[in-house]
Amino acid sequence: MSSATGGVDVDSSPDSNPADDGTPKNDVINENGLTGGDEDDHDPEVITVTASQVDLSLKKMISTKIAQLGDTLTYTIKVFNESGTLATGVEVSDSLATSVQFITGSFTTTRGTATLTNNVIVWTIGSIGANGDTVTLTYKVKAISEGIHFNTAEISKTNEPDVDSTPGNGNNSEDDNDQECFTVPFKLCPLEKIQASAPEYLTNVQWYKDGGSTPIVSGNTVLLSEVGTYTFTASNQQCPAGGCCPIIIESSDNCCPTQICIPFTITKKRK
Repeated sequence: MSSATGGVDVDSSPDSNPADDGTPKNDVINENGLTGGDEDDHDPEVITVTASQVDLSLKKMISTKIAQLGDTLTYTIKVFNESGTLATGVEVSDSLATSVQFITGSFTTTRGTATLTNNVIVWTIGSIGANGDTVTLTYKVKAISEGIHFNTAEISKTNEPDVDSTPGNGNNSEDDNDQECFTVPFKLCPLEKIQASAPEYLTNVQWYKDGGSTPIVSGNTVLLSEVGTYTFTASNQQCPAGGCCPIIIESSDNCCPTQICIPFTITKKRK
C-alpha cells in the first residue's frame, strides 16, 4: 500500500517503497525476506516467466531396404509436434548421398516448400500446431551405384527452444535427427574383391557373414570377396550403423570364365 487517508495504520507505514518496511509489530501475514522485515500492508510475490518450449521429433523412412541399380525409391520425412505449444519457424535439412540421383519434380509436401541445392534439401515448414500436429515431405531418388546409401535428415531451425533437442547440432542421438539407408548388392566376378568401410568414429568393429554369430574379420576397413550378406557391430553403436543395412555380394552374370580368359596381344605388321 503506497498511501492512505482518513486515519493511521497501527502497524504499517504506507509508501511506495517495498524495501523500507520496518520491523513488524503485529498481524503480519507473510514474511517476504526483505531487509527490515515485512509490514502487513505489503506482500510482494516473485513471478518467474519461462520461454515457451516445444517438443518436435523427426522420422525418416525409405521405401525399401534392398534395391537394384536403376530402381526408384521414395524417401519420406515426418515431423511431429508432441508439445502443447505451437511451433513456429520450423525448417528441416536433409543431406542426399551423391550415390543417388534426385528425381526432378518429385517433391510433395503437406505444408511448406522444399528446395534442393548441392545435394542438400531444405524444407521450410513454418508452423506446426500443438498436440500431435504432423507434417510430411516425400520425394524420389534413383539408385545409381552399388553399396550402402545413407540419408540423414534433421530439424535445423525453430523459433522456440526444444525441450530435448538442439536444432541443427548434428547429434544423431536426439529425436529431431534420423538416419536411414538402403543397400544395392555388389556384383562380383571370380578373383574380385570389394573394400568395405565402417565410419572411423566406430570402435571394435566386428564383421559377420550370413547372420552368423562369430565374427569373420575385424576392423573399420576390410576386403570382402565371397558371395553373402555382411553386417557389422561396434562397441559404440548397435547392429550395423545407420539402420541395419547389410552389404550384399552376389555373383555377376557378366564375367569372363577364368579358363578361357587368356591374355593376348595384337601386333600390326607391314607387308
